[in-house]
Order: sequence, then structure tokens, then C-alpha cells
Amino acid sequence: MADILSQSEIDELLVALASGRAESQDQPPAEEKTSVRVYDFRTANKFSKEQIRMLHFIYESYAGRLATFLSGSLRARCDVDLISIEEQTFAEFSNSLPSPVFVAILGMPPLAGSVLMEISSIISYEIISRLLGGTGTHSDLSGKSYTEIELSILTRICGQMLSIMDESWRRVAPIRSTIERVETSAQFAQIVVSSEPIAIVTINVTIGDVSDIINFCIPHPALQPIANKMTTQLWYNDQKDTPNLNASAKDLSVSARIASTPVTLHAMFDPTGATVGDIVSLQVGDVIRVEHPLSKEITLLVEHIPKFKGVIGHKGQQIAVKITDIIKETTEDE
Repeated sequence: MADILSQSEIDELLVALASGRAESQDQPPAEEKTSVRVYDFRTANKFSKEQIRMLHFIYESYAGRLATFLSGSLRARCDVDLISIEEQTFAEFSNSLPSPVFVAILGMPPLAGSVLMEISSIISYEIISRLLGGTGTHSDLSGKSYTEIELSILTRICGQMLSIMDESWRRVAPIRSTIERVETSAQFAQIVVSSEPIAIVTINVTIGDVSDIINFCIPHPALQPIANKMTTQLWYNDQKDTPNLNASAKDLSVSARIASTPVTLHAMFDPTGATVGDIVSLQVGDVIRVEHPLSKEITLLVEHIPKFKGVIGHKGQQIAVKITDIIKETTEDE
């Protein structure tokens, strides 16, 4: 005999049906949805784990060097962090590029072919603004086209950024990066076929309050000439082989760089006064009489800092200055 429901049970059932809370006891629980990703065997991973790990070491070192460089060049607080290194096809990367975009096509021998470097518009205009003496763009200029002057500034700063990247690659291979060309459209930045596997190195750059990314696109064939060197064992062995030489090598490197650094040397006479009228009336062939006796020593400035005393003379057919004394620096206490 079937169970008979009481009036109160019937009322509760009707309320549950009206509110949508009633569920059939015989209905099986819903299966949890799982995300399934279709795997295409034609695009199997070409980069080994060792190669990805080595790229991580290289560009993590580069991030630290780049932060120091940008902080000094832009006179602002800059933080650079390596976000990820992922394998994609070139078509996926190319389709994700905005328009216009700043893309530098790099030559990095002994790497084969070309490597692509993309700087986001936010970072690009922030760099341009600060290099020109501003304090940042503080506005979204992602749709703005680059002018010739802006491209020239970005190309120059990119060249300096590449020299820093070469230092990070030095422990793997002696690379000398150059900018082959600069493009502002993704369709003209085709360095490999669309289906070619590439490693995308994504670096986050923060300049002041502005933050965005720089991407490096490294095709798989580019690493083939140095594939035998892309192993962590060689990286760590290189560290162990020269533990005691690091300090002395750094000292020698700093000394060598300082010794070869060019400086400007000026030989200055005592200042000579003149009126604006005298200067305006000067003509070709006029002689200016300086208020500096020939017998008096002149001052030689190194980068606008008085350093030597000297006398004027001749060496062959050229005018020369002979150093007679060294100007010693004095402190305020003295």
C-alpha cells in the first residue's frame, strides 16, 4: 500500500516546488565538469626542460641587470621581474600583438636566424617621456602611432639593453646582439613560419607607478647551434670552476672599464669680458683680445673639474699644452 502524505507534508512539498529547492531523490548527482584541452601532436613541445631552465637562468640574471640600468638611465625606481617562459607557435604570438607595436628584430650570433623583442606601448612611452625629461605619460597611448623621433629614441635605448643581455648570455655563449630592423606592425615582423615553435620570455617592467611587459620571442631553430651548451650542468660547473676568481675578476673588469672610459679635457683661459654690443658687431677676421697673459698658466679641466695647470706651446704644427702642476682636491675641513 502506498504511503499517504499528511496535509502538512503536502504543504511543505508544494512550497519546495514553488521555490525550486526540490530535487528528485532518484536523480543521480550531476557529474563535475572537467576542462579538457585538445592536444595536437603536430605541435608537440620542441624545447626540452633543460633548455627552458637555462633560459630561465639567463633571463632572470638579465632582469636584475636591466633593473639597475633602467633605474640609472631614467632616474626613477625601476623593478624588473621574469614572469614566465612558455612555448607557443609563432602564429599564436603574432596574433596577440597589438597595432601599432614596437618590435625589434635582433641578430644574436651564434644563434641562428633572428630573435624578436617586443616592448609594450605603455613601457615604450614611459621610457620616452622620462628620457626627454618628463615624469611619465600618466595616460594610455596604446593606439598612438610612433613618430620617427620616438622610434629613434627607443632604438637607441634597445641597443643599450641588448649589451646588458649579452652579459647574461656570456656564461652560455659569447653573443653579440644587434638590431637588424625595427617594425611597428606585426605583419612585417615575420621571422619564422607561423607553425614554428618559439619560446616566449615574458618580463614585467615597473617604472615608477607604471607596469607592463617586454617579450622576447626565441624560435626553436635559433638555439640549435648552442644546443649542447644549454644544460644546467655546464652552468653550475662554470660557477664551481671560478669561485676564487670572481672578486679579482670583477676588480680587473672595473679597472679595465675605468681605464678605457673616454673623458673630455678642456684647456681654459681666464674669462674675458665683453658687452652684447661687442659680440653682435663681430665680423669675420676680427681679433678678440683675451685677458690672459701668455706667461700665465692655464687651467685644464677634466669633465668640467679643474685638474691640471699648464702652459701653451707648439708640438710640430699643432698647438699643445704642457702640464706643469696637478691641482689637488681639498676638503672643506682643510
